[in-house]
Amino acid sequence: MRLFIATKISLPFYGIIKDRISPFVRGKWTSPENLHITHLFIGEDDPKKYMINLPIPKEKITLKKVGCFNDKILYLKANSKNIEQIHRFLINEYHIKSKKFLPHVTLCRMKEISDRDSFLNGMKSLDGLEAKCDFNLFLYASTLTPKGAIYKRLHKY
Repeated sequence: MRLFIATKISLPFYGIIKDRISPFVRGKWTSPENLHITHLFIGEDDPKKYMINLPIPKEKITLKKVGCFNDKILYLKANSKNIEQIHRFLINEYHIKSKKFLPHVTLCRMKEISDRDSFLNGMKSLDGLEAKCDFNLFLYASTLTPKGAIYKRLHKY
């Protein structure tokens, strides 16, 4: 199974983000029920190996500041006191190599930006938006389909 460990989020202002950005972007927006912060992408493996107890911080994760990776991924930054320590714990626990960790929620996989200035102004107009979510961790299986990924929650940490 294709696996990852993530925090499921609910984003009350997701519609505002889409309204301000989508006129200038062609791409695939993440469905609201699939919004999450990936703490560790595992890949193909046996889920039983990952069903252990993990230390879950008793804190909130702050979601704010829309950003962009290489004009390909529109994201919302995620931050908390212990979010990077949890990532390091997971990669050490499971001996998985990981790219540089930038905690975020993927909002859209962009194919094209039609009006760069309006796109950047739209992003800037979102600077005051902020939400908080509980720090929860789940093991998910991900099945890729032509219509998008289907996530199945396998384990709550």
